[in-house]
Amino acid sequence: MNALTYHRDRRPPVDAIRALYAAAPLRRPIHDPERIRRMFQDANVVISAYDGDRLVGLLRGWTDFVWDGYVCDLAVHPAFQKAGVGRQLLDLAVGLGEGIQWVLQAAPLARDYYAHVGWEKIENGWKTSRTGWAPGSYEAYQAEHEDLAARA
Repeated sequence: MNALTYHRDRRPPVDAIRALYAAAPLRRPIHDPERIRRMFQDANVVISAYDGDRLVGLLRGWTDFVWDGYVCDLAVHPAFQKAGVGRQLLDLAVGLGEGIQWVLQAAPLARDYYAHVGWEKIENGWKTSRTGWAPGSYEAYQAEHEDLAARA
């Protein structure tokens, strides 16, 4: 493992994002590269972690830089989990501006992670249902994208 480097506003190539999401696993529409491209094109917060040239962690979100922020995605390659990568990505997002309240919707596999890094659970959220794609189970997602995950 090389010394990890972190970059703000460095948008990784779509194929690297897809491979990381498959490996993490972070259930996103990785079968649709154009949708992934647009997800990153329109995000105003992208923070990436690299081991040399290899993408090993990624945070995607939005903020107004003074009041509210939303973490859409936090993905860390399994070989780099429990090494502080996720915490560093979150800390870099929080450091984007004093007074920003960040929120996120935790993936089922990461429900306990955020309390571990000092985030407070909230109960006052609401959402609408997403249309156009349903990820299914983690097991089915991993099986479907096993080849792509091996590229990460």
